[in-house]
Amino acid sequence: MNKFCPHCGKPIKPTDRFCSHCGKTVISSKSGKQSMPKRSEIHSNKLKSQKRNIIIGAIIAVFVLILGGWGLYQHGRNSAESTVIGGNGRLTNAEIKKIPRKQLAAWAILYADKKYGKKWGEAADDLRSGHLTIKSYSKYRFGDYEISATDGSTLYVINDQVGYLVSKDNKEITYVGNKSSYSNRSVLSQIYPEIKSENTEKNVNIWNDNLSIVAGKSDENVNDQSSKTSTKSKKTTSENKLWSSNQNDELISYMDEFGEKMHQSYEHYIDGKDDLVTLAGEHFPSDINENTYPFKLSSGDHDSRDPKDMDSIKLKWNPQVTSKDNDSDTYNVVAIFNHNGKSAEDHITYLFCFYHGEPVALVDQTTNGGYVVVHPTANQDLTSHFEEIANND
Repeated sequence: MNKFCPHCGKPIKPTDRFCSHCGKTVISSKSGKQSMPKRSEIHSNKLKSQKRNIIIGAIIAVFVLILGGWGLYQHGRNSAESTVIGGNGRLTNAEIKKIPRKQLAAWAILYADKKYGKKWGEAADDLRSGHLTIKSYSKYRFGDYEISATDGSTLYVINDQVGYLVSKDNKEITYVGNKSSYSNRSVLSQIYPEIKSENTEKNVNIWNDNLSIVAGKSDENVNDQSSKTSTKSKKTTSENKLWSSNQNDELISYMDEFGEKMHQSYEHYIDGKDDLVTLAGEHFPSDINENTYPFKLSSGDHDSRDPKDMDSIKLKWNPQVTSKDNDSDTYNVVAIFNHNGKSAEDHITYLFCFYHGEPVALVDQTTNGGYVVVHPTANQDLTSHFEEIANND
């Protein structure tokens, strides 16, 4: 294709930069190639692009972190609020069975204060101040409404107007009072979350440590006149008895607390029920009644003598012991408690006895051999409490 000089109009070659006729430049600045950008401009633009990308990336990262952190916080908060004894968000049957009586009492009272008020509010105040004492009964008369603990349940009395029943498996709490009040049943797995949402577990633990649970002195309200008459008449006909059902209930309450403090679980023998069986293979009270093994008396926990050289003693299962038995050289056993650990060496069996009319707590930790070796317990707290219960009928 021919090309013409824009100045003189003469034909020129397409590749000519100057006209061969007039000598003027024939390349227009608009039609020519664009000049290449400088290296410094390229580098500057590249840095600007990198900065812009970094800023955008940082903003996105911060936004993601904020969202992620908030999600973790909410998850942690929800987990913390739903955490219970086992840390799995709910109470399992195994956890419920292991709840100490005091812990259960604190939950029951705080829940009743929230739901029912009135006398429960006073009980909750006493709980928080550390001045609450709860009594356990097999039956009790709230005004004209008599409540009995049946089917293995336990009745706890706060005052003459209110109390609660705990089922044998700890799963249910039934709040009771006089007829003009109420009788409401609640499931423990529902009670716990409501209490935890308003009271920290630390505070509840402190409060339940402050309260006391003791056995009531009578199976019925002492304000009931017929109960007074019946109790007085009964005591007159059995005034020489050294051990009563009330004392037995009080010892059971103490051993529950003792076991909690020692991180041990004690099972007690119930008259007429199956034997207590230790991990060492002993059966109480059958081994006492049938003289299955010779009983040997050691002088203490660390007695190094051979059992053959120890004094033999006679034991008798005799919860009906009276003052007439004082002249006998027999250890009259009125209550038996046993803790089985992980092995035979871990079993601890307490035999609460009267010997010549005096209370004696013997302990058996025998693991093998043809003897049962016992000795007076060295635990002064246990000894003093048994003596106090034995002397306060």
